[in-house]
Amino acid sequence: MNFQDYEAIDFACDESFQRYCLEEQEADMQFWENWIIRHPEKSAAVAEARHMVILLSAGQGNRLEQLKHLEDGIARYELLHQALLEETAPVTIRQSRRVWPYAAMIGGILVLAAGVLFFLRHQSGPAEKATAIVAGGEPRKTVVLPDGSAIVLRQNSAIQLAPGFNHSNRSLTLTGEAFFDVTQNARFPFIVHTAALDIKVLGTVFNVSAYTGSGQTATALFKGKIEVTLAGKPAQKIVLAPNQKLTTNTTTPLTVAPLDADPVNHKAREIAWVRNRLEIENEPLEQIAAKLEKWYGIRVVFADDTVKQYRYSGTFESETIIKALDALQLSYPFNFKMLNGEIIISK
Repeated sequence: MNFQDYEAIDFACDESFQRYCLEEQEADMQFWENWIIRHPEKSAAVAEARHMVILLSAGQGNRLEQLKHLEDGIARYELLHQALLEETAPVTIRQSRRVWPYAAMIGGILVLAAGVLFFLRHQSGPAEKATAIVAGGEPRKTVVLPDGSAIVLRQNSAIQLAPGFNHSNRSLTLTGEAFFDVTQNARFPFIVHTAALDIKVLGTVFNVSAYTGSGQTATALFKGKIEVTLAGKPAQKIVLAPNQKLTTNTTTPLTVAPLDADPVNHKAREIAWVRNRLEIENEPLEQIAAKLEKWYGIRVVFADDTVKQYRYSGTFESETIIKALDALQLSYPFNFKMLNGEIIISK
């Protein structure tokens, strides 16, 4: 099937695409995520179709069936329109009696289409607002963004996602301190804005400290590659290598230096606040989830009681909660996903 010929309505009426939008089957999700990356020219149609599927499936029961009726109606309209163009003889009263019932039905379907498309375009227009996520008073708060990237926010820190995040961009603004584990997306580089600098990411692990009023911003890279641009100096770009740290403040020049290792455990001091050694010795997943929830500051719930009794052993240090769960899956498989600010574990 040539999906490149699809328009928004075609995507929305495709059952596999619907399952991808509603996160119902992993195979469909993987297929469409890869297809969308390979075909950025269809991003606008895909975004509109996703909005349509989500809108019509949100508590509406059989609304997805209306998409099928909509597709059929549009096809009939096109056939009817072509037939009328080709008809040279005057239309008799008998002929019109056959045509108008179909025209009335198609007219109703097209009204539905126009209403849905107008609403979707209105929803995705300039009125779309940024999304703010605040850590609050907890020592740390873990957030999994729509693109799959994991962020650990330090106490009283916050991020603001730009409008259209993961649809037209992957930009956010940080105030405070955060540890990032970013997923790759060739179409949309991950960009972190602070008051002093901008950080462009392709897929990496790093820490940024940018507290308001401190006069200093520090970026520490642990894995991957980032490009740092100073505010007001777009031509001045610095590329950091792993285990390097860039620091800038109002009193001293910009510096790039190796990470500061603790002389006792030889771990980088820059992420001492997020580092944790989690030791598990033949413990049930329910008990492990409680530890993860407390440390990472994110709620973990079970959709299936069976998996609560799965038992694991292991040691984790400096992993995000996503990486920790990925590692646990290797020995005794289970599924998990991020939904409405929670991690849901199922069989």
